[in-house]
Amino acid sequence: ALVAEGRQSPMAGAASPPLMAKRSNSYEHLVFPEWQSRLLMTSSLNFVLASAYAAHLGQTTLSLFLIVAGVNSLNYWRSPGASWRRDADLTAAIGGLLYCLYAGFWLADAHCLVAFASLLSGLFSFRRSWNLSLGHNEVWAFWHAGAHALSGMAAVTLARGDVASKGTDLTPPHNIVAECSVAAILITLVADLLRPEVPSEVPSKGR
Repeated sequence: ALVAEGRQSPMAGAASPPLMAKRSNSYEHLVFPEWQSRLLMTSSLNFVLASAYAAHLGQTTLSLFLIVAGVNSLNYWRSPGASWRRDADLTAAIGGLLYCLYAGFWLADAHCLVAFASLLSGLFSFRRSWNLSLGHNEVWAFWHAGAHALSGMAAVTLARGDVASKGTDLTPPHNIVAECSVAAILITLVADLLRPEVPSEVPSKGR
């Protein structure tokens, strides 16, 4: 059970919610024990390593998106909490995701299948992490770390698929795998936005 400032976590049947020093502006319900911060800092290195690999293969644009995402992720998880660092992390992550989805249209064969399977699995893991966090289940951190790893795998596959070779053509080619993947993401996003929020239970005083 989590312990903060001498009080037990709600999951342990505490009389009142734990006092937590570190929160994020988008995850106000979350608490961040030190082991979670270390775990997610370590998993954030997937982006840095993928960036170095992409640069080695001459995938400059992909490498830049990845290093920006990696640095911002490391910067946030070293001390998670409500600040500009959280906003920068989210912005960099969304920017990197959009570029990877866009560049993925130029992939073919096995590279395309592996890249989009990794991306979709990573997004599922992020979503699963969020849902678990709503119940204050510490396992959310492992799902989040797994999402980092899957995203890194997708980025490496993009680099190996030589997405930089598309040249100056800005219009994505027809790619049924990419199109179905984007459609699945949009449908899931809309469904989640339309789903009514169920507030997580917070133990009341004296309970």
